[in-house]
Amino acid sequence: MLSSFRKVKVQKMDPSGVKVLETAEDIQERRQQVLDRYHRFKELSSLRRQKLEDSYRFQFFQRDADELEKWIQEKLQIASDENYKDPSNLQGKLQKHQAFEAEVQANSGAIVKLDETGNQMINESHFASETIRSFTPYRTAQRPIVTATQVGLHLRTRLQELHRLWELLLEKMREKGVKLLQAQKLVQYLRECEDVLDWINDKEAIVTSEELGQDLEHVEVLQKKFEEFQTDLAAHEERVNEVNQFAGKLIQEQHPEEELIKSKQDEVNASWQRLKGLALQRQGKLFGAAEVQRFNRDVDETISWIKEKGQLMASDDFGRDLASVQALLRKHEGLERDLAALEDKVPIRDAFYLRFKQRNLLVKG
Repeated sequence: MLSSFRKVKVQKMDPSGVKVLETAEDIQERRQQVLDRYHRFKELSSLRRQKLEDSYRFQFFQRDADELEKWIQEKLQIASDENYKDPSNLQGKLQKHQAFEAEVQANSGAIVKLDETGNQMINESHFASETIRSFTPYRTAQRPIVTATQVGLHLRTRLQELHRLWELLLEKMREKGVKLLQAQKLVQYLRECEDVLDWINDKEAIVTSEELGQDLEHVEVLQKKFEEFQTDLAAHEERVNEVNQFAGKLIQEQHPEEELIKSKQDEVNASWQRLKGLALQRQGKLFGAAEVQRFNRDVDETISWIKEKGQLMASDDFGRDLASVQALLRKHEGLERDLAALEDKVPIRDAFYLRFKQRNLLVKG
């Protein structure tokens, strides 16, 4: 029955009015053809979606990579700027560099994300040749058909170049940070050196003064002031020690301006030793001046005493009776004792004269 039915012709009118007869087998075959085409179309549609998504991921990667490279190149210019050579406003430059470092660190996730995306595409053999053809509309020498291997190589090369630039940026940024700190330390060191040298220059007026006083009281006033200076001098030696410690630390850190640092250190130490030497000379001169003034005072007192007692020697009073003569003898014996005491001082004054002469020769020498 079924076989006879399949043999029955079915009449059908085509648009032109021509009658077409088909069997049930023809209908089933046409139906299967439609179904096959439909399934193929769905497969192609799914494949195209996958290709488009792959293309989107690739183009997204390319865009992000280009933007990151551009950003790195811009930051490299900042990191390569040698503004640390200008010593003005180094503190402000350091603060700005710290903000720059924070900005770079905050963007470190960009290259990590690109790594993840790129490596994922490489591991998935992203963009096989058929996929590449989907966004390569024509084939020329400038736009050849690319294989999956070539795309994988391109992704790896792109990531390697980005990593090279990123590491270069980090290196330049670190170097600039170090150089800014070195420049700041050098400026601080030189400022401390100049402060010490200025102080030394100011104090040289004290140690080179030729004022020795008009009398003993004046000399003692000068000595008192000089003792205050010596206290200040001893306290300021700590500043010189700090300069030497600072210089030693910078040299130990292999500061690029080591020659300048040593030169300034030598200048400070030489000036300091000169000041201390002049201070010793000034101290000796004031001590000698005090001895001279004491000698002059003793001489004046001796002369006054001799003049005073000389009047007694010239007296014609030798007593009128025993009692008055005895009184005059006692008075004269007291005079002789004073005279003997005065005579004992003469060798001391002679020794002082010799010491003063020797000291004066040493100071002049």
